[in-house]
Formats: sequence, C-alpha cells, structure tokens
Amino acid sequence: MKRQTGLGIALSLPLAITAWGCNGDQIESGVKTTGTKLGKAGGAIESGTKSLGEKIKETGTGSKLEGAASTTGAVIEKGGEKTREVLDKTGEKLKEVAPAAGKAVDKAGEKLKDLGDKAGEKLKDLKDKAGPELKDLKDKTGQFEQKAGEALKKLEDKAKDIINKETGKNW
Repeated sequence: MKRQTGLGIALSLPLAITAWGCNGDQIESGVKTTGTKLGKAGGAIESGTKSLGEKIKETGTGSKLEGAASTTGAVIEKGGEKTREVLDKTGEKLKEVAPAAGKAVDKAGEKLKDLGDKAGEKLKDLKDKAGPELKDLKDKTGQFEQKAGEALKKLEDKAKDIINKETGKNW
C-alpha cells in the first residue's frame, strides 16, 4: 500500500509542479540535486554513527558492560553503514529518473496548456452564441422598464386626480 501511495504521489507530482510554474529542466536539475544531497546525507549519517559507536565502545571499555557496549557500538555503526547504502541507492535512482521526471512535467504542462486553450475556445463560442440573446434580453428589459414607468406615471396622475376631487385640494 505504501508503494502505491508513493507511486501516486510520484505520478501526480509533475502536474502539481507544472501548476506552480516549473519546467522540465528545473525539475530534472532539482531531482538530480536531491539525489546528490541524499548521498552526502548518507555519508554524514554513516560518519556520525561510526563516531557514536566508537564512543560507546570506549565508554564501556573496562566496565561490566563492556560486551554490551561493544555490541551496541557495532550495531550502531552497522546501522549507519546500511542507512548510507540505502540513501546512496535512492540518490542514484533519483539521478536516473531525473530526465523522465523533467519530461513528465513538460508533458503535463503541454496538456494543461491544451486544456486551457480548449476551455478558452469553448468560452468564446458560448459568448458568441449568447451575445445576441443577451442583447435582445437587455433591450426587452429596457422596454419593459419604460412601459412600467409610464404605467406608474399614469397611476400617479389618476391617484392625484381622485385625491383632488375628494379633498378639493390641488396636489
């Protein structure tokens, strides 16, 4: 399951990176740099665990726990070596796939551009089709508004006439 999740992330990464505005060359360079840095990190981890293992061995020398300290130190050193090996292999794999990652980002960028172009064309078509109908609706709305205004004016005049007749005043 973890491998599938990792693969899903790896496959969706080019799309996300393209959306952020990176191109294939930038991605390829970044992946290669990451691979190199993983190798360096592995070396640093190995060096650090080797020093730690030696200190644990030295600390235990001459004590009742000398055997345990020696074993613990050796295990820590071995763990550091294995960690370096894993990081080195991972770094090398990243360097190998860097060109493919760059190409994937470029392809994703092209597809996004195509989709954007198609969406723009569709919007233009809709605008062209809806434009005359919207203008017609606007004209009809204006005519309706004018007629409603005239009708209200007539009603106002009639209301004034009625009030003037009933009250004998001129409003």
